[in-house]
Amino acid sequence: MIPHFSQLLEHAPAATFMLVRSGTSRLVVLDGRQIRSGAQGHKEVLSIMVGRDGHGGLGGATLQDNKVVLVWPDAELAKFRFRFLQVVPSTGAVLPMECSNASSASAMLAQLGGHHHGPESQWQAVNLSTGQNVELRPDSDHSIAHAWAVRFVATAQTRNALQGLTCDQQVQVPGKAVTFRPVLLGNLFLFAKIDPEGIDIEAIETIERTGMQAARDAGFNPEPDYAPKVIPYAVLSKGARPQVRTASYYHGERHRSFPGSAAMALSAFLAGTDEDGPSTRTDWQVHHPSGVIDVKLGFEDSRQGPKLQWTEFVTPVALLGWGAVAMPWRRGEQACVA
Repeated sequence: MIPHFSQLLEHAPAATFMLVRSGTSRLVVLDGRQIRSGAQGHKEVLSIMVGRDGHGGLGGATLQDNKVVLVWPDAELAKFRFRFLQVVPSTGAVLPMECSNASSASAMLAQLGGHHHGPESQWQAVNLSTGQNVELRPDSDHSIAHAWAVRFVATAQTRNALQGLTCDQQVQVPGKAVTFRPVLLGNLFLFAKIDPEGIDIEAIETIERTGMQAARDAGFNPEPDYAPKVIPYAVLSKGARPQVRTASYYHGERHRSFPGSAAMALSAFLAGTDEDGPSTRTDWQVHHPSGVIDVKLGFEDSRQGPKLQWTEFVTPVALLGWGAVAMPWRRGEQACVA
């Protein structure tokens, strides 16, 4: 009889994890209580994703496949904390950032990983990497959710950030001048007013280089390997349901769809900076290389006019696997798996 894996590996150093596809991102979701804190924890995350020797781990070929989330339960029912980390295998960087798909992937671990029991209809979380408060609602048709509504709660700081770190900047790319604005909202977005179908990598690199310098001049002081997300866009229509065509570039790599956090931020940015005056249109369609994201904006009346309260979209999710990820560098220590 072949022994069960758990019999052979019962005392092997490991951590509890889930492998989740959220949107078009693949995320390794870990119990944050089982990972060391600070720089040591970042080293463990890097080893898990690229391998202790750097020749292969749970990460993949693209930056969308090298995303990690650490999740901590909260004493209050249907609440949790998470920290999203972007791993950049080419440099070994482990960067705290914003990722809306990470919030829904984290919610699956909070919901199914023993943190809480019961099919709660709404969850509350905070991304410790950015301080973003998130409200999450799983679809009600499945015990294991196939989709989550992700709502980013807006604050006065959010509304201020959406005005931009600086005023509009302009760069010259082959054949034209391009206007863009740096917006620091969880991530540094460079919203560039140019149709993504008419842009090349040279223009992307020019915008990235110029935008990063403009952000630094405005006081942004990121980690050495940090890179902004370049978001070229074209407004297709301004009707009752505005439509925008866009794409996302990070470290020169084009996102195979579009980040949900960028879709929400871009919609709110365009609503607040419309040349015809701030817009209160609540439904936006964000067209990207592989489909469309429907974004909703929530406003509240105030003495100063309509005030953004939240941004929201729905992301598909799939639980790909769960179990224990090996951490051989901890050999000799007590196993982490609960």
